[in-house]
Amino acid sequence: MYARIEAECEQAGLPFRRPARVPNTRRALHTAEWVRRNQPEAFDTLDRSLFETHFVDNRPLDDPDVLDELVAAAGADAFAAREAVESGAMQPALVESMEAAMDAQVTGTPAWQLDGRLLIPGVQARGLFEFWVRRLRERPE
Repeated sequence: MYARIEAECEQAGLPFRRPARVPNTRRALHTAEWVRRNQPEAFDTLDRSLFETHFVDNRPLDDPDVLDELVAAAGADAFAAREAVESGAMQPALVESMEAAMDAQVTGTPAWQLDGRLLIPGVQARGLFEFWVRRLRERPE
């Protein structure tokens, strides 16, 4: 899987480092969900930084201090986010988010929706995306 991602990133000129380990990302998911719901203006920045932290900088997404740093850098309240995560307050929100994903037939990550309905699961070759984008563009309105 990582070999394909490395090749795609190299071709696109994007930085990528194979992670040294796969962290338990539950805390990162709770943290991201808190930011998305409570300080949504910071969510896109946090979302990008989570990816970069794991796949470029090779830093642990299960480290609370790393997450605090990312939340603060995104412009959100790191103290409030950590407090919500550690109290367990974000568990129902995460369950709700996971149920919404299941309702949309997302069975893993990454997952892609095109035209609001086509689901492509997992890491796929670029050609598959190009095929479906072409098909959607050719479709009569």
